[in-house]
Amino acid sequence: MTTETRPNSFRKLFFGLFVFPLVIAVGMAVLLCAVVLMTSESETPDSLIAAIKTGSPSKRWQKAYELSNELNRRAPEARSERLMDEIISILGDARRYDAKTRGYMALALGRWDREKAVQALSRAAADPSSEVVVYALWSLAGIGSPSGIPAASGALKHEDPDIRKTAAYALGLMSGDTVRPALAAALKDPVDDVRWNAALALARHGDGAGREELNRMLDRSHLSGALGLNEARIEQTMINAARGLALIPEPSSIRILESLSREDRSLKVRQAAITALQEIRKAQAS
Repeated sequence: MTTETRPNSFRKLFFGLFVFPLVIAVGMAVLLCAVVLMTSESETPDSLIAAIKTGSPSKRWQKAYELSNELNRRAPEARSERLMDEIISILGDARRYDAKTRGYMALALGRWDREKAVQALSRAAADPSSEVVVYALWSLAGIGSPSGIPAASGALKHEDPDIRKTAAYALGLMSGDTVRPALAAALKDPVDDVRWNAALALARHGDGAGREELNRMLDRSHLSGALGLNEARIEQTMINAARGLALIPEPSSIRILESLSREDRSLKVRQAAITALQEIRKAQAS
């Protein structure tokens, strides 16, 4: 065999083993994508509701998830009263529909800023399924109606800490006379996340009752040592606390923020402290 034929043989082997099979695979993938695009039909909220009601139980939650996303993309005028009533009906039918499907229905219902939606979500906030309750509270937070306060306040006493944490967050976005007492009581919760959300929620209402808790959230050694949080969680906790303290400025908290703005090892935390101090000075100057 000559030296000229060896490179030719190697090229044939290379193309036979790698390039040609790759071209075939890519071609098949392109063909498959084309077939999917040609045969797929755009889903509408009405068609998704129909699929949830008539589809197999294993597929319902997927369509419910799609519906929630579709409503998020569409203009408010696409959210009709009839569609809202359909969602409320599915949300309340625990015998026919599984918790995951109804949870996404609760999330979808949060797209309606109407009293009927708030009342349905308030009922769902007492559902036996924790998944449904969390999504219902999340939607109540998004709507922010004072009518949702009793349901969120009641959820602060739930045995599931994730529900209590979400309830505290929701109350931070609602206005009303009974919000602050409920959140102040949550500052005594045994779970850190619940206390932190309560403190942040109170700060959103301009209430400094949770200031000490926010200060503890800025204690890096406590977060990493006693609580054993990883760096990403520590950063986010400290950033949230800095934002909360900006709403309820007080000399001791300002000193903590000033120290963090210069000395904390995280650039993100330092920037959050700088931003909080800027907001405080702006508010004091106005």
